[in-house]
Amino acid sequence: MSPGSIYQPQNTMTLWWLGRPGLPVKIGHISLVPSLRSVGLRYDKEWVARGFPLSEDLPLKDVDFLPIAKDLAVGAVDDARPDRWGERVIRMLDRPVRTSLM
Repeated sequence: MSPGSIYQPQNTMTLWWLGRPGLPVKIGHISLVPSLRSVGLRYDKEWVARGFPLSEDLPLKDVDFLPIAKDLAVGAVDDARPDRWGERVIRMLDRPVRTSLM
């Protein structure tokens, strides 16, 4: 992002494997599923050819994996999300600064 530009929220993020931090490998993309308030996954074609499944319910296939219920992410992606404590910390850090009306 260049200085002065305005941040635009995104619905898709790239997921990387950092087994060797100097050589990150793209796993695929995670995307919001607004109707479920959840997160899905699609493996990158190269990851399907040379990678490994992230969990038993995410086999190496070139398909969109969607969560089975609201407020979840698919497979191992759900395990990587912040727990209740982590979400509280994120909300606290993201809270706008209060100003007094004196």
